[in-house]
Amino acid sequence: DPESDETSILRFVAGPPYEDVAFRIVNREWEYNRRRGFRNTFDRGVLQLHFRFKRALTFLLLMELVGLGLFAKGFFPYKKTIPGFASRADQPISMGRGLSVPPAQYDRLVLMVVDALRNDFVFSNESAMAYTQDLLRSGQALGFTAKAQAPTVTMPRIKALMTGTVPNFLDAVLNIAESDTSSSLQYQDNLLWQLKTHGNKSINMFGDDTWLRLFPGMFARTDGTSSFFVTDTVEVDNNVTRNVRPELERDDWGVTVLHYLGLDHIGHLAGPKSPLMKPKQREMDDVVRTIHDIVSKQDQRRIQQDKRAKPTLFVVLGDHAMNEIGNHGGNSKLETSTVFVFIGSTTKSQPMADRGRNALSKLMATEVPQSNLVPTLALLLGVPIPKNSLGLPLPELLSAYTDRDRLHMLQTAAAQIYNVVRTSEPSAGAVDQQQVAERPAVYASADCGRLGAVGGQLQCKYEAALAAHYQALAKGGNSEKQVQAERAYYEFMEAASEHLSRTFSGYNLGLMGVGLVLIAAAAVGIAALYQSSGAGLVHVKSRQLAVSLPAVVMWATYLVSSTSTSLIEEEHQFWYFWVQTLLALRLATGGQWRTLAQMAMFRVVRKWNQTGQFWAGEPDVRQFLGQAANARLLWLLAAATVVLVNLAAWYVHCKYRRPALWSRTFRVLLGYGSVCALVYHIERSHAWTALGTAAQLRWIVRLCVPGDLAHIARTVYLLTALQAAASCAGLRRSRPHLAPLDALVGIMPLLLLLSRPHNFAVFGLFLGIFTLFFPAHTSDTQWAGRLRPSRALVLFALAHASFFALGNSNSLASIDLSNAYAGVSRYSEVLVGVLVFISSWAGPLWWAIAGLSAVALELEHDRSVTQLLARVRALLTAAHLWQASTLLAISWIATAMRMHLFVWSVFSPRYLYQIAWFVGFYLGCGTVGGLLWLAAIVRLGA
Repeated sequence: DPESDETSILRFVAGPPYEDVAFRIVNREWEYNRRRGFRNTFDRGVLQLHFRFKRALTFLLLMELVGLGLFAKGFFPYKKTIPGFASRADQPISMGRGLSVPPAQYDRLVLMVVDALRNDFVFSNESAMAYTQDLLRSGQALGFTAKAQAPTVTMPRIKALMTGTVPNFLDAVLNIAESDTSSSLQYQDNLLWQLKTHGNKSINMFGDDTWLRLFPGMFARTDGTSSFFVTDTVEVDNNVTRNVRPELERDDWGVTVLHYLGLDHIGHLAGPKSPLMKPKQREMDDVVRTIHDIVSKQDQRRIQQDKRAKPTLFVVLGDHAMNEIGNHGGNSKLETSTVFVFIGSTTKSQPMADRGRNALSKLMATEVPQSNLVPTLALLLGVPIPKNSLGLPLPELLSAYTDRDRLHMLQTAAAQIYNVVRTSEPSAGAVDQQQVAERPAVYASADCGRLGAVGGQLQCKYEAALAAHYQALAKGGNSEKQVQAERAYYEFMEAASEHLSRTFSGYNLGLMGVGLVLIAAAAVGIAALYQSSGAGLVHVKSRQLAVSLPAVVMWATYLVSSTSTSLIEEEHQFWYFWVQTLLALRLATGGQWRTLAQMAMFRVVRKWNQTGQFWAGEPDVRQFLGQAANARLLWLLAAATVVLVNLAAWYVHCKYRRPALWSRTFRVLLGYGSVCALVYHIERSHAWTALGTAAQLRWIVRLCVPGDLAHIARTVYLLTALQAAASCAGLRRSRPHLAPLDALVGIMPLLLLLSRPHNFAVFGLFLGIFTLFFPAHTSDTQWAGRLRPSRALVLFALAHASFFALGNSNSLASIDLSNAYAGVSRYSEVLVGVLVFISSWAGPLWWAIAGLSAVALELEHDRSVTQLLARVRALLTAAHLWQASTLLAISWIATAMRMHLFVWSVFSPRYLYQIAWFVGFYLGCGTVGGLLWLAAIVRLGA
């Protein structure tokens, strides 16, 4: 076709007296199969041709999907563990010549897990947990800041708390799958199994049902609650507290686990500074008081009746913490700083000399690894330490033992860790305690640093600790020798634990290699497919780039930035820079005032939500609107956005002359749906009182909108479906190719429902930026044409930038669960997963529809189906070329960095997000949605 490289002219020449007949078709190779190939019909004087083009892109995407699956299976394996369960026979013979196992200090245990209990919720001056603080100040309890490891979500943290290991990163994904049983600890050594088997404890659990999935058949009595209805902050805790007194006052239990979720849910809903946070802290403090009172009185009675009885250890702890907006999953300091509070007869310390407001501030700096809980509790309760534990006993809780007993306990803990070392490090050999005892001075003075292999160094340190232990117990041993021996044990255990925590085994390099090859082949194939299309990458004859220079530079710099951990964490800076740069280039190469206005509006968008790691806590518009004094402004902006969306729908329908009946139906449904979305957030935030005189409208709203939050959300879902039906009915008769314009405004109620209230206005800004792209302006100079980025490129950059502009990042902590249960009455993994995706990718989804709308408006004057097909096909191929090359680069980087310190905290979350971008956004929404639109146009004969 001389007019376009994207199409071809198919000409039929019959000769006189007949005129030639020509068809303009997409410039693609079609199928020649008799069943699936092209066909022609001649009926009633009309010649029709039907083509089925070769599905090269579909094949390449399937190849890429298979490669992604294989690579992920090799990169995210279940972590290898030492099989079996520890027994008393595994415990080492004491260097003190046959000293018996030290007796247990406690015979009962209460674990009170408060989900997302950050250290400042307990230790800071702003804490409302007065009773707990009094116990700490008076020396009746010991407190620590417990350092959690990423991923900071519930299932991996419970695993770490009960096994003392570093959990699989894939557990962060399985955390939301309530039906998953593959992550169970039924066949892995853990503290509860040891307490039940070797401690003869009857174990009960009340609270988060994640424990029931992890430990099937472990508990005698249970009352589980779902952890994923984050809108419930009251009943979810009442269901636990109602069991506290009746269960603890019984005499038939040995271990009681209580897992409270309400504080975590408040964080997800409104953040750590929510007005609901202080009352919830007081509620948890009252539970601490109740439990402490019950077990204290019960212990006193039990010990009086049986002199062999031991007291009860009460531990208050958090599984993880939360960041400044209430989410978690990443590795920021706020997310990883939770608490340990030990309350028991041997956990007492000297009362604090300074009991003022800042008396507990030092506890926020006293950090211990969360994995230290396992060996500490195992030793205090007199059971073997689980085989795979990497934790260290907390020395403050061993102070009640004699020097000999304490050294024996440290030897037991060190021997258990050394068994893990031997499993993972071939260079670490067997240790002969008798040989060490014969030459203690030689082993104690050994220079372990000269040994090259890590396993050899750790073996040397372990032997040195055993030698120091022997010297401390030998004749002439003194307190200094005792201190040296304890220090030697801790030096070995700290070095071994740090090394083993960073060492991950189980990568399947074969699967990763095959996956890389398939992804690379798919990327090369998509590049070739794009080159063979009308657009192309390079002009073969002139040997010049066919794509714009900004597109090439942006693509190259993005691939380079993917190798940096800091740039991965701060990826939003890349997209913010390029959006403004592309707009600036359009302004410099013949732009108008519209481009300048777009730059100003995007500058406001950029300031709306600070994200990433380094500047996440910096002041932004979100924080400003979140202040109580600015509540009216927040809801005024939200209401203005609703009005703007409805005005946009009215303008589109008036300009393009839609059928009156269906147009009015669509606008009525849109108006009611957007109002329902606004009311949903007002009701959920209890914001009517903050609206002043506007609150008087509540009784009118009650007449028009369902009273229950779940019904309001379901109304929005229903109205969105009805809008789509009304739009299809109206567009069937006139201009079906303009369907994306209806979708652009019609999807707004759904996106607003699943977004935070402060982000309503961001969608208004998005709408303004998109509107300013029209009418189009074309540069006249050749030089400007090479530098001028296309509108499609700018829209592509805006789609990616909008993901971060709404507060998301490449950290799991930015996944917002607060809106994923809107209208959901029962937990459904599929439904909740879809809602989480829509909520997180609301911005990119809107801009994807905006991109299709831009194509539709470009072809408004020339409604050629072939040109529309060619244009959309070229855009989809270009988009998949970007994502395929990105996926290939990130897969290669993840392989090269698999031993990097930040592989699980930075590269792995980034890879999970890339999977979501490819499968959910590019493949599911972009490709499938775009093809459905084209299929509808062809079917309706646009």
